[in-house]
Amino acid sequence: MLASRNLTSKPAAVQRPCVSAIRPARIAPVVARRPLMCQAAAEVVDADIAAPKGGVAHLRFKRGSVFKVRRVLDVMRGRSFEDAIIMMEYMPYRACEEILRALKSAAANAKNNNGAQKSQLVVAECFADQGPILKRFRCRAQGRGFKIAKPTFH
Repeated sequence: MLASRNLTSKPAAVQRPCVSAIRPARIAPVVARRPLMCQAAAEVVDADIAAPKGGVAHLRFKRGSVFKVRRVLDVMRGRSFEDAIIMMEYMPYRACEEILRALKSAAANAKNNNGAQKSQLVVAECFADQGPILKRFRCRAQGRGFKIAKPTFH
């Protein structure tokens, strides 16, 4: 006699170990919190810790592409004043001349207004935004005119 196989039955499931037995329990993240104190005391503590103010300089309505200027600014962000000066003098980009002028102006402002030493200064923040675009037309053949865009940055 032939034994019939039951095609509808499934094989017994393999017992797997409990997942929580393998992985450690999740640990809550540690959050650094300030000690409880009144608002006035917190302001005094923050004033004691705050670094001396630096100098600020602005470039406005300078001719050039904002994308090319940002490429240079990204390199000098976070560096010391002396390192940034050296980098701007030796980088081969035209935007470096304008940025170098603004950097020296910011250092002079920090020295005159806040009494900061140039050796202690750091480029904390530098950015470039797009200024207005000067639109011109170039005469072309057969009475046509091509639009020329002359970008500026701030």
